[in-house]
Amino acid sequence: MSNKASTAQDQPPIPGDRRGTLGVGPDGEWQIRFERRLRHAPGRVWAALTDPDQQAQWVPGVTIEATVGGKVVFDFGDEGMAEGEVLAVEPPRALEHTWIWPGEPRSVVRWDISVDGDETVLVMLHRQLRQAPAVDYATGWHAMLDAFGIYLDGGDPAAAEPDYAGLFEFYSQAAQDQTK
Repeated sequence: MSNKASTAQDQPPIPGDRRGTLGVGPDGEWQIRFERRLRHAPGRVWAALTDPDQQAQWVPGVTIEATVGGKVVFDFGDEGMAEGEVLAVEPPRALEHTWIWPGEPRSVVRWDISVDGDETVLVMLHRQLRQAPAVDYATGWHAMLDAFGIYLDGGDPAAAEPDYAGLFEFYSQAAQDQTK
């Protein structure tokens, strides 16, 4: 995969590539898309995403109440907090919620879970964004999804230190490439 990001409606990423894509989607709004292939049953992936005890294991400060109208909180301590509301729940296939970051317009995050052979495919799409925070969000989602995978594999997400500077540089360049 080149360093140029593709838009979310492009082809799926190269197998094993954990990088997300960001750019302008079909609705004319900026969006971020991640696809992760996991060697866990869809029910296991769904449980890790929606069970409060498991949420705290992959990202402390996360609360996603998996019922329509449920509360969503991503509390990053000194870095800030995103809040929202669950819009759709389709166990064990889909979860959608709003994302409200202070000073930014409301956006929507959708998690889709499907099966492809012996893998479960998790697609996370964050849409209706402004370009400026999309780079920060992509960096954060990348790190969170890495932690999610580590947790599912039985590891300790807290022991893995993300390369935030490298991720930010990659997604910054990807966003710049989209505006050329």
